[in-house]
Amino acid sequence: MKPRTIKYYITEAIRSIIYNRFMSIASIFAVASSIFIVVIFYTIGANVEHFMNQLESQMGMAVRLDEEITTSQQVLLEQRIRELQHVAGVRFLPREEALASMERTMGEAAVRGLERDNPLRDSFMVELTDLAFHDEVERAILNMHSDGVAEIHSEAEFARTLTMISNVVSIISAILVLILAGISVIIITNTIRITVNARKTEINIMKYVGATDWFIRWPFVIEGMIIGLLGGAIPAIICWFGYSRVIAAIDAIPQLSFIEFLPHEHIMAYVVPFSLILGVVIGLIGSITSVKRHLKV
Repeated sequence: MKPRTIKYYITEAIRSIIYNRFMSIASIFAVASSIFIVVIFYTIGANVEHFMNQLESQMGMAVRLDEEITTSQQVLLEQRIRELQHVAGVRFLPREEALASMERTMGEAAVRGLERDNPLRDSFMVELTDLAFHDEVERAILNMHSDGVAEIHSEAEFARTLTMISNVVSIISAILVLILAGISVIIITNTIRITVNARKTEINIMKYVGATDWFIRWPFVIEGMIIGLLGGAIPAIICWFGYSRVIAAIDAIPQLSFIEFLPHEHIMAYVVPFSLILGVVIGLIGSITSVKRHLKV
């Protein structure tokens, strides 16, 4: 394709956008609104997943050991737990260290006098590869009762809640992408259709003098891509400048200060190209659909 031809296509596309500026603006903001909602849910989902990954490295389960367990039994039990599927690691926690940790958390007054008669048990702190397999691993360890397992302490309900939240966010995000992308395609299709109808006489003349179908179609296709690109750029820009401010505002709330969010650079590395590419794809689908249905030459 010659540079002169490409220049003609782009010029015609821009001219059409300006001529039908009200519908073009409506299409741009329809695409921007759709992608912005999708980006919000992606950002929430990515941070929920990040938060769960943090918990996976911190929150597993504490396997309390039988007080009569021997050293050799303890070694064998640890090996068996390590070999379980979905177990990332096992750390031995002696009762003295557990008591010291309780003292740091609850204060010296809470554990005063327990040093002489420590009621805590030696434990294995089990780290999981994925909280979604919490119940499966817990059942497998409970079956080792005869090998020295006394009891298991875990936040099973909390783990299930987090897994459910992560799954719900992922499903909602996928559904929104389909619904909002479909709405944007329809709006862009109508915008291109108006342009096609307005230039009906000009198109017939071009066809009469020998212009090929794609020579006629390309300006409309590029028009849709430009509209989609501009629609994708708006949420990308908003997210670029707004993400850090939102995170800073949340961090300022003392009750939520324990939450660690994904860094700005990490989120933007996905959001910006995703917004732009999705916008172009939506515009491309909308323009091709419109031209195919309404360009009768």
